[in-house]
Amino acid sequence: MIYYLGLGANLGECKKTLRRAIESIKKIPAVKLLRVSSFYETEPWGVENQPDYINAAVKISTTLEPLTLLDELQRIEFELGRIRRKHWEARIIDIDILYGEKISCERLTVPHKFLFDRDFALIPLKEIFPTFEFKLHGDKVFLTDGSPVDFKFKLVACVNKNFGLGRNGNLLFRIPEDLKNFRRLTLNHTIIFGHNTLKTFPNQKPLDGRRNIILSRSLEKISGAAVVGSVEELFGVLNSAENNFVIGGGNVTLHPMDASNLSTAITIPRARTDNFVIGGEQIFNELIPYAEEIFLSVVDENAQADKFFPSVDEFTLRDVKTFAGFELRRYTR
Repeated sequence: MIYYLGLGANLGECKKTLRRAIESIKKIPAVKLLRVSSFYETEPWGVENQPDYINAAVKISTTLEPLTLLDELQRIEFELGRIRRKHWEARIIDIDILYGEKISCERLTVPHKFLFDRDFALIPLKEIFPTFEFKLHGDKVFLTDGSPVDFKFKLVACVNKNFGLGRNGNLLFRIPEDLKNFRRLTLNHTIIFGHNTLKTFPNQKPLDGRRNIILSRSLEKISGAAVVGSVEELFGVLNSAENNFVIGGGNVTLHPMDASNLSTAITIPRARTDNFVIGGEQIFNELIPYAEEIFLSVVDENAQADKFFPSVDEFTLRDVKTFAGFELRRYTR
């Protein structure tokens, strides 16, 4: 079953709390996070003398019953610090089921009974549900930064025709023309990957000419790369480095510019620095809900695999380029 959820916060570090809430939703058993909206700043609705809200919407699929899903969402609210005292009070986090299978009972009404009255819910929902029809009311809703989708992740992989990625810790394919495409795409940009993917690199070392970020809960430190232990920590690292990066010679990591390397540094403006996610299976599954683009080199072979690229059903195939032995597919939202 598909459900659309609305999130809001107007106390504390609202954007950080919303990101934590989204990550917590992703971890609910039997829930799959499919899409996430931008963040929007809005005035309080139905009350006065409160701080402005940060709002967002997410799309999920789940096999949970609606009331069980509600229980899980309220558990997340409690874990993030929400204390329910009175109706429509300021809150550190609010998670509502906006739209999905119709239900009406004492604890839950879907669609949400105020959904079509609230622009702050409708506008984020429309972003991730383009065919949804509604009428706006002219409320003040402003696009703001801070959503995971603002990192504009681009996923890159080489797969077999069944989207198999690898087997027994090894890549299925190493095609010279595909490796050239990979280098062309990622050079001078950020690459994000897991520990097992690092083991497939030449000499098991970070790649030159790129900012290497390893998402791993077991690896502590490695020369030439930043190591983060969670997706939320990844967001923090990307946020802290979003202004300028530099590349020096040799096996280096992109980093905020400082006086010690000005003589050899090449400044890369933020607009030219993309975030490429390059594997493996778990990392792709973690970050595909936030991705804006996918580059898949698809080899027309049925090589056996035990690791697979996630479904691209939430994306649209935009173009295909044919090479010897494979085709390069580009998908976008």
